[in-house]
Amino acid sequence: MLAYIIRRLVYGVITLLALSMIVFSLLQMTGGGPLDRLKLNPRMGPYIDTLTELWGLDQPAWRQYLTWLKNYTTPETIALQNVLPVIAIGAAIGLTVLMAKFMKSQWQGLLVVGVWVLALWIAISNTTIKFNWGTSFSGAGDVWNLVFSRAGATFRLGLTALTLALIIGVPLGIYQAVRQYSFFDQLGTVGAFFAFSTPIFIIGIGLQIVLALYLERWTGVKIFYVTGMNSPGYSDLSAIGKLVDTVQHLVLPAVSIALISLAGYARFQRSSMLEVLHSDYLRTAKAKGLPRRKVIVKHALRNAMIPVVTLVSLDLAFMIGGAIITESIFGWPGIGRLYILAITTIDYPLVMAIVMVIGMGLVLMNIIADILYGVLDPRVRYD
Repeated sequence: MLAYIIRRLVYGVITLLALSMIVFSLLQMTGGGPLDRLKLNPRMGPYIDTLTELWGLDQPAWRQYLTWLKNYTTPETIALQNVLPVIAIGAAIGLTVLMAKFMKSQWQGLLVVGVWVLALWIAISNTTIKFNWGTSFSGAGDVWNLVFSRAGATFRLGLTALTLALIIGVPLGIYQAVRQYSFFDQLGTVGAFFAFSTPIFIIGIGLQIVLALYLERWTGVKIFYVTGMNSPGYSDLSAIGKLVDTVQHLVLPAVSIALISLAGYARFQRSSMLEVLHSDYLRTAKAKGLPRRKVIVKHALRNAMIPVVTLVSLDLAFMIGGAIITESIFGWPGIGRLYILAITTIDYPLVMAIVMVIGMGLVLMNIIADILYGVLDPRVRYD
């Protein structure tokens, strides 16, 4: 398993390198540039020449790419705040060697990843690190600071939506499979297809109209907000007031994302569960006289979760890039909204930084999903 993880990480680096080349080439072929708006003013000639030289836009495309790649992958600042990073990484290396030598369980891969995630979290939390991802061409500031100043808002929205989708979608799919062709199953199927086929901007605007504007008109009370992440007077509120204000802003955008994911989880969980319920080993378990609940929860659910694990891994990765349309509709100050701004202003460094962060998330989550396959299904082996 350890060899498989290392091999996948190497493939992941190659994939990210290819992704960066493709995205950089596409940006170069857009037919426009970050200085096009300034060129409309004839008085901006000297200023344009200065920016062109400063940003390296007068260099060949291949040289611009190599400069970007060097800056993107080279830390600008690394400062250890204490010895915890060294201890954490050393412990992770030692535990990895011990698990590779003495542990032959299907949980090995997941434990290795968990150890390294914890070690890296401890190391990063106790290290001042900054990469030189360049300066935004639109004048918004340092790209590294821009991306990570929006990351918290995006994770708050994405994790809330994912949690809602999982705690509703997965049980819904299981119940539909167990009660196949019942009225509830038919109703859930229609609702899932309706949610899955409705564009997210219609869902978002519909929730704003019904649950924010009309609900306030009917009740006379402001229950949900249609834009922003917090109210203007948020810092002056009490702890309970801050929590309530956060929930009031968070519910509508999170629900609009969760509805589509929920529908997908329910459909895939139902289909996978039905396939497992009709398998030979389930018939054997039933023939042994095991309780129905134990057959479903212990034997069927574990293998039926594999397709959902794939969906969740992809959703988690795209969550890093933010729900672009949703953040735009609800004025949510996350990475997705920043990405739209970067594209409209042809901001090369900002677009590249966000795309690569999403790509790294996809690579990492695919590796974790593959490991979870072996945990959920003992028949899956990577040796």
